[in-house]
Amino acid sequence: MSYALSAERARAAYQANTVRDDDPLGLVVKLYDGMLGFLRRGSELLEESRYREAAEPIRRATDIVGELQAVLDLDRGGEVAANLDRLYTYARRRIVEAHLGSDPAGLREVADLLQPLRDAWAEAREKTLAAGVR
Repeated sequence: MSYALSAERARAAYQANTVRDDDPLGLVVKLYDGMLGFLRRGSELLEESRYREAAEPIRRATDIVGELQAVLDLDRGGEVAANLDRLYTYARRRIVEAHLGSDPAGLREVADLLQPLRDAWAEAREKTLAAGVR
């Protein structure tokens, strides 16, 4: 077995355990962090006219927004879930428009829109952990 393959397996095992052992709010925060990072990277690449390279982080950001939207419980979540659903629909549409229009400002707009939600989830997580709830 090559060193590269061994290192890759170790990394994959670490990531799998990190996700499995994390609390639900921690996972949401990680998803937001990933999405925001991909949006910023996509925006940077569009600004540099590196359109082909920008496609991957933009796709990954779109996928994460889609996952966040897919796990919403619209039946039990009430108005909050319905509002998040609309927000995620808007974010996905705006990301696609920004990508098709090579518009880095559109990606920054979505990141700026969703950053406060990430911060709210992180704060909720901190309070939950401080209360000893997992």
